Formats: sequence, C-alpha cells, structure tokens
Amino acid sequence: MPQAVVSIIPLDDRSVNYECLQMLGEAAGFEVRLPPKAWLGTPWRIGEMELLRGWLLEQAQSADAMIVAIDTLAYGGLVSSRRSADSLETVMQRLASLRKIKRSHPELTLLAFNVLMRITRSNDAEEEKAYWADYGARIFRLSYLEDRAAMAVVAPAELEEIAALRREIPAALVEDFLAGRTRNHAVNRTMIEWAAQGVFDYLIISQDDTVDYGWNIAEARRLRHYVNEIGATERVSIYPGADETAMLLLARYAARRASFAPRVRLRYSGAGADQVITAYEDRPMTEMVKAHLGPLDGVVTEAPDADIVLFVNAPAEAQGNGPEQWALRLSEAEIAALPSASQAALAAYRRHSSGATTLREMHSVRRNLPEFVRALAQEIAAGRTCAVVDVAFVNAGDLALGELLTRMPTLSRLAAYAGWNTAGNTLGCALAHAVVRHLQCLHGATPGALAAHARFLFLRLVEDVLFMAQLRSQIAVETLPTLGLPITLGHVGEHVETVRAQVEQHLTAAAAQLAQERFVGARLRAGETTIALEDLKVTGIELPWGRLFDLTMNVEATYAVD
Repeated sequence: MPQAVVSIIPLDDRSVNYECLQMLGEAAGFEVRLPPKAWLGTPWRIGEMELLRGWLLEQAQSADAMIVAIDTLAYGGLVSSRRSADSLETVMQRLASLRKIKRSHPELTLLAFNVLMRITRSNDAEEEKAYWADYGARIFRLSYLEDRAAMAVVAPAELEEIAALRREIPAALVEDFLAGRTRNHAVNRTMIEWAAQGVFDYLIISQDDTVDYGWNIAEARRLRHYVNEIGATERVSIYPGADETAMLLLARYAARRASFAPRVRLRYSGAGADQVITAYEDRPMTEMVKAHLGPLDGVVTEAPDADIVLFVNAPAEAQGNGPEQWALRLSEAEIAALPSASQAALAAYRRHSSGATTLREMHSVRRNLPEFVRALAQEIAAGRTCAVVDVAFVNAGDLALGELLTRMPTLSRLAAYAGWNTAGNTLGCALAHAVVRHLQCLHGATPGALAAHARFLFLRLVEDVLFMAQLRSQIAVETLPTLGLPITLGHVGEHVETVRAQVEQHLTAAAAQLAQERFVGARLRAGETTIALEDLKVTGIELPWGRLFDLTMNVEATYAVD
C-alpha cells in the first residue's frame, strides 16, 4: 500500500497536539504534514486563521486525508474558542472552506473534531475570559445546579443556592458567557449536519473537562439527541476528551485503510474500578472505553484472542491528583533537608491541596499493582498487543505503577502507555497508539515506522511518569520557592529559562537511565522487519506555555536493522 499523506490542523502548539501527532503518524507509515507552530493559537495569541485556511486549501491538492481541529480554523485555537467574541456568521464563513475542499476533492478523507466548551471549576482566568478570575467557581456552580434543576434532581437547598448565585454574579457576565456557548453550540450542531451530509467522513465532538451536570452537559444531551434524530450515529461521536482527539482520528484513518476494527479486552487493576467515574468525566471507565472505540468501529470483548488487551489502572475510590504524589511521599527527614523557603511553601501547599483523596488512592488496598504488572508481563510474553491506560491519578501517571513498569524487563514490548492529564486524554492516546502498533504487527512496517513507535512509547513513559508524576513536582517544591514563587504548575514568569534548564538537566538524566535499562538493545519486530534499538534520547525540551504543567520535547532514536 503506498504511503498516505495526512495533513493536520491541530488544536494548538503543545506537544500532544504536534510532535505526538508526527510520531504517531510516522508509526502508522504516513507522511504527516503540519502547519508552522507560529500560526497556532496559545493563551497569548490567536492563531493565524487566514494563513491556516490557505494552507489547508493548498494541502487539499495532494493530501489523501485531512484532520481538522474546527476550533483552530473557526476561532484561532482552543483557548480562543472560549474567549472569542466573533459572530456566528463570521465563524461559519471561516469554516466554509471545508465544504469547498470536500466538494472539489470528494475522494479526500476529511476528518474533523470540535471541542464542546468546558466550564472551568476554579477562579482561574489563565485560559478563560478575564472575569473568570473572580467569578469562575461561582459560574461553574451555577451551571451545575441549574442543570440539576433542569433534570429534576435538584434539592430545595440547591434552589436557594441558585437564587443566591444569580444575585452574586453580575448578570452581564452570565449573559456574555452564555452567548459564547450559544454560538459554539450552533457551530457544533452545524458540524453534525455537515457530517450527516458527507462533508466529513467522521466527526468527533469532545467534551472538555466534563462533570455529570452543567450547561455543557445539557448541550451534549441535545447534540446526542440531534445526532440520533438525523441518523448520523455512524459518522459522529460525542464523549469526554479534547487533546487526544486528533490521535484517535489518525488511528481511525489507519484502521479504515487496513479494514481493521479492534476488539478490545479490558483488564483492571482493582475490583470495581470499571465503575469509577474519574474527576473530569461523566461516565464509568468501561463506558469511557466504549465511547473512545466508536471512531475506531471497535468493540469491548471478553474473548481471549482479542486484538488488544487494555490494562486500565483506574482509581479504587476516587481519582487522586497526580502531581501531589511526590510531595505526599516525602518523609519528615526529607522535608527537613529542603530549603527553608521550600518547607514553608510545602506546608501551605499541603493545607490547600486535595491531599486526602490522593493519599487514600496512593495507599488503597483495592488495587493490586504487583499482580496487575505480573498479568501484563504474561500477556506480553504470550505475544499479545498490550497497552496501559494509567488513570488512577489525574494529570500524571501513578508513581507506584511507574516504578513497577520501569522494572519490567519487557517494557519495550508494550504497544502503548499513557498517563497524562484527564482520563479521556490518556485513554484516547493509548488506544490510538495501540491500534497503530497492532496494525504494524499485522501488516508489517518500515524500520522508520518501528522506530517512531518506540519513540512515542518512550516519550509517554518519560513525560507521564518521570516528568509529570515526579520531576516537575520535585522542581516545583525544591526550586520554585527559592525563586520567590509558590509551589505551582502554572506560569513561572521571568524565571522560565531557569526552570526550563532545571527540567532539562533532571529529565535528560532520568530518560537516559530509562533508555539504558529498558530500551537499549531491545528488538522490535513487525512482519519481516526487525530493528535493534541502540539509543533513545530526549531533545528540544521546552515549557511551551511558560509553565510546568506542559512539556514539549522530541525523542531521537538510533537503531540497526537486523
């Protein structure tokens, strides 16, 4: 099969929306084309929508498939989609090029995704409109309660709270926020219509940072009803997620080209974990898996010969906060050895953290991680495609699981691992990678594609376990207070280069050790092709948005073809 060209308009310039797509596409055997990062949106700039539109029209002349983030083309990026005051008419004019492309190139596979706008639950305006700094938590609460009222589950005390919140929050702010939601909802509804009409071969509407009630949840209910009403269920999926969506559409395209629909067997780390609802989602874990299988035409099965075995490390009780794990592990002696500024900052951090939930999950006996990893090793030894979805904690991998995995001799034979950000992010990423790796095993791959798979697996282990769960927390505790900053994963201001250098120093060393112990010398096979890994190293380490929350890096692989 000739190499396919896939052109992608991503959500923004962060690694999960850029470098990761490049690696995953290379692993699938595609030529992946992305626009310059400088054209993409960030919290401080609106994406270059006109340049992106021109790039897309140009790419349509030679691409076999396109994956388009509607928010980027319509508003200039994910953050801009929450802040934009543009009219519905203006937004739809920007999107008209998509209909033109499909009309001129009907053979082109056009895949799209749009984010159902989140309602941030804290007073944090970093990625929202300015008034969120003062009223964000109350607007979130109002949204939550009013939807409970609409669904007839509200309590009398909650009705009183709704009235009080309506008095406290300036009406103009609520009207402004709801006006933006109304416009975005209209765009989502139109995109569903375009999918039904065949403009899009597939459309995902991902629910960003979801809970069980809210104005956003009401919108999702209406959109799902509309999808059913117009008979578009085979072309549209609506479920929790955001940044992983382009990866899933990339895997869909690869699977469709190979006429492959994955059958997935689930293996949880603890009894009852399949029913746990994680912090930013609206349904139990098994239902989350089913939702993410929709774009892949996949199904959950109990069959021993399933294509993919998905090992899910889900919370035993409630999802802990991943970045807190390292700080909560510190002994009294270790705390006493910290700089005095760090000791004071750590005491304040612990007082205001969600440490109780995180501690319970860290020490839960309702998950058995050693047995979980033994079972994983057995399935890998049996030659099955195995992926690890690590969602016991939000915004980082499970430190305890990570330590067990990095001691597993066959770690390099994993099909996929993910443990970043929300459960939806992690699940979609790991599932997409596992599908691509399984297709390699079924149909063969070039040496470069095999190396790309290894690079992506290594990147996720380095970022989600070594960085997110440990090193960034360590730097936040040990370094930031000495610079006069609180313990934070947010912006570090003028100290960004100092902090970045710390990240680079520590992470490069930790990644080199992991590479030497578990990847160097490993042999990876796909069909008749086998490569022997000689080295893996992380390069280009950056803090793309000037904060510890995000990391950009690449992975370089040196290998020999056997």
